[in-house]
Amino acid sequence: MRRPKKYEAGEATQYISGRAAIRKLQLSLNDFRRLCILKGVYPREPKHRRRAQKGSSEIKILYHTKDIRFLLHESIVWTLRDYKIFAKKTSRDRAIKDFRNLKRRLALFPEIKLDHIVKERYPTFIDALKDLDDCLTIAYLYIST
Repeated sequence: MRRPKKYEAGEATQYISGRAAIRKLQLSLNDFRRLCILKGVYPREPKHRRRAQKGSSEIKILYHTKDIRFLLHESIVWTLRDYKIFAKKTSRDRAIKDFRNLKRRLALFPEIKLDHIVKERYPTFIDALKDLDDCLTIAYLYIST
């Protein structure tokens, strides 16, 4: 059995930089941020930053590799990619003034469905009600200031 090379094991493999995560998911920065907010994936602070960043001392935004792998299997990623393709094709149709094709494409607009995310986050109605007090508190704080 061969000995693992430097940064092939331990904390270096547990974290991934934001740029590498975007490259892995093949999304734009805005789509990646939107997806992270919807799924509840946030940057993490490693115990030993230099080990996690493979020896680099500059500060990078790091995510758990496990969280990014979790996002890879999300159906919204495909919808976001479909929307990107849709935007390219509709802009091309507008440019060449092919309005019949444009009208057909606009009817096939890709919609993002969030119902499965809501069901994941709140499996029962009681769970949704428990989390509602946070929203009401934030709304009250915003109104009172």
